[in-house]
Amino acid sequence: MIVTTLGTSHGDHTYCRFNSSTLIEVGEQLYLIDAGAPVEALLIRQQKRFSALRGIFITHMHGDHIGGLPGLIKLLLKYREPGQHTDIFLPDADGVPALTAWLQAMYLDLAVPTIDIDVTAEGAVYSDAAVQISAVGTQHIQRRLADQPLSFAYVIEAEGKRIVYTGDVHPDFSDFPPIARHEPCDLCVCEATHYDMAAALPILADCPIGKLVFNHISNQWHGDGEQRLRKMIDQLPFPCAIAHDGNEFEV
Repeated sequence: MIVTTLGTSHGDHTYCRFNSSTLIEVGEQLYLIDAGAPVEALLIRQQKRFSALRGIFITHMHGDHIGGLPGLIKLLLKYREPGQHTDIFLPDADGVPALTAWLQAMYLDLAVPTIDIDVTAEGAVYSDAAVQISAVGTQHIQRRLADQPLSFAYVIEAEGKRIVYTGDVHPDFSDFPPIARHEPCDLCVCEATHYDMAAALPILADCPIGKLVFNHISNQWHGDGEQRLRKMIDQLPFPCAIAHDGNEFEV
């Protein structure tokens, strides 16, 4: 597997990072976690075939994680090839009619068997001959009386390897995915904005992680701050990286 951190910023674009989007390649197949703008342009710059995109998995409905999705869907439809199909998973059922209405307002023809829009639920959400992907609820978005989580981490298993992608988590870090705490993973992609890094490091140090990539980078870790973050994470007992747009990690 190859993991490319297409966009690595937090809630806003910054001078050196775009909004969140991460590409996972398994053989010839592509899978995308989050679709922050300008995800379609970043895929074009990486020279990826849109027809190879099998699944899009949104962690939560904040704009920096989904703002590029309409433009990406436009290109999936515009350049569709015979037999092409992409499943899109949204974490909130209310987002499905809203997205559909916006696509229709863009005069896109959805009456083609190219795209399905589904709702994420905890547990197994997607599988094909290449991957199995499951969702783990987080507390990043909380709505009173909600009967399901509205934000998710994702676990990707393929080629005998496991990737844990945290999505955005609660400020107390209590919802860091249990599977990454207790079961070995080859790669964990962890956001680095919504919690106190110093408080999270002891928790991370006890996790059976092969390699940790910090993504969704806050302003404090830009510029000179990156060296401060590097000194902190160098304490961890496994290799760590601070993601930039376009970085590739082989798993």
